[in-house]
Formats: sequence, C-alpha cells, structure tokens
Amino acid sequence: MTLYLTQEEVQKVLDMKSTLEAVESAFREMGNDKIEMPPRVYLHFDKGVLIAMPAYMPGLNAAGTKIVTVHPSNKKDYGLPAVIARIILNSPENGVPLAIMDGTYITALRTGAAGATGIKYLSRADSRVAGVCGAGVQGKSQVMGLMEVRPGVQKVKVYDIISEARKAFAEEMRKMYPKVEFVSVDSAREAATDSDIVITCTPSPEAFLDGAWIKKGAHVSAIGADTGAKRELMTSVIKKADKLVVDFIPQAFVTGDFRVPKEEGVITEDSIYAQLGTIVAGKKPGREKPGEITVFKATGLAIQDVGTAHKVYQLAKEKKVGKEI
Repeated sequence: MTLYLTQEEVQKVLDMKSTLEAVESAFREMGNDKIEMPPRVYLHFDKGVLIAMPAYMPGLNAAGTKIVTVHPSNKKDYGLPAVIARIILNSPENGVPLAIMDGTYITALRTGAAGATGIKYLSRADSRVAGVCGAGVQGKSQVMGLMEVRPGVQKVKVYDIISEARKAFAEEMRKMYPKVEFVSVDSAREAATDSDIVITCTPSPEAFLDGAWIKKGAHVSAIGADTGAKRELMTSVIKKADKLVVDFIPQAFVTGDFRVPKEEGVITEDSIYAQLGTIVAGKKPGREKPGEITVFKATGLAIQDVGTAHKVYQLAKEKKVGKEI
C-alpha cells in the first residue's frame, strides 16, 4: 500500500520546527558523506522548467524523488502557484513507493529551513535586526525559519518591488509574531543597511544587493537565485565576505550569484570556505568571530526534500493522516 497525502494533509502534520530538524539532519548526513544525490535533471519548456531531484540517505533509511515545475508566470496566466511539486518516497529495502505527497508546501518550508540552518551556524547569536528582500511565499518561509533559530530578533525590515506586497507581508507577519517589529521599507538598501542578517529570496534576473550596504559582522542568506538566469548578489558582496558557504559547490556556480563573479575572475571554487553540511557535521567551524561577514548561498538540494518527506511520512502514519491506495 502507498500513502497518498494532499497539500492540506501535509500541512496538518508539518511545521517549521519539524522541517528544520529534517533539513539539519540531511545536511549532517551530507557532511558525513552518507548520501547519494546525483545532479538535477532539467526539462526546459517555453514558460518554465521541470526538474527531477532524487536522493538517498542510508543513515535515515530515506529515499525518493521530487518532481517540481517552476513557471514564473503561472499566477498571472493561470491563477496557479509558480512552483508545483510532488514527492515519491520509496522503500530502500524493496523499492515500493511508500508515499506520494504534495511537494509544493514541503519545498516552501524546506527552503526556509535551509536558510535558517545557515543562519544558525553562520550568523551572530545576538542578531537583533534582519532585512528581507522578497515578500512572496519564500519570504514568509524564510522569516518562519529565522524566528525558529534566532528568536531574539526584534525588528525585520521587508522590501519588495511591489509596494502593496511588502505592506501586506509586514501586516501578516505582525500577526504571526506580535512581539517583533515588522517594517515595510522602500529599497533593498534600506532593508540591508544596519541589518545583522540580510535575506534575499527573489526571482530577480539582475543583482541588486550591494556589498557597501553590508555591515561588519552581518550574515547574508542568498536564497532566490537558483539558476544561471537569476542573480541577487552584486560582486561587491562576494568580495566583502570573509566566508563564502554553499549548500552544494557544483550547483552554486551555476547560479548567477557565483557564476558571474567567477567569470569576472573574482572567485574560484577554491574561494568557498565550506559546504554547509561540513559545518553542520562539525568538520569545520561556522562563525568564529563577531566581526566576520558571512554569506550562505542556497540552491536547493534533493536531500532536503526527501528528508522532509520522510519526516512527513512518519508523522502522517503516527497521526493517521492521508489515504492508503
């Protein structure tokens, strides 16, 4: 029998805390070289892409594949989410599909959890002010992850190119976190200036975050650019950083954030301090000095999806959620 879970059923059992546990465990397995994760497979359509992302983590007894489509104009053209995903979880013992579940909600939360894991290991523990560029679904997920690992944050500045979106986002977040001051700001510069943590989670094709705005001791969490056509960080951010950390080196240099500085001769793969899994596994320290400027470049890994789906499967079985087919 295979357990089928809709998005609503996944939402019933999965919260950010559980997602963080799953994602951090996945990074630890990766840091200990206990995963099998081939490169993503892409199909390119006129309006978007389809991506297949398989992974196996023997230590967690978890294996599966996410199939995700990314069509940026979906909301405008069809009233649909830009990202639509399904995850198939397989038994490593006999290959049987244990579960088929919605992956759209998992994708949103696990990306927030990945950014939060970077924040946990690379930002200052006494961080109080954060700036977020991007007030979409991922902006919300990043804030949810941020508040789990840095509950001492007192102020969050929010910027989006759509003024109504950033105002609505700030209002929604105030209801979720009434003790935190959420402020809608008019520029990425205002969001970044004097912020201890700067999060970028936009689909921007052009770099907009300037290193001149990043203060000493800040952490930059670069989430949005996951293809060569997207770029959020100016080369000046890369130059100013004391530590560049990525989730997966081969994927990081595909994105505009690192591909362009590499083409400019500013960085090479040797410029990367570590993959995040290496730090989570305790093989390299994360932040070592209060004044360090750190950058975490996330691209999204199949282990995050499979690890989270495995957690969802366990919780759903325990709570008797979903339909056996």
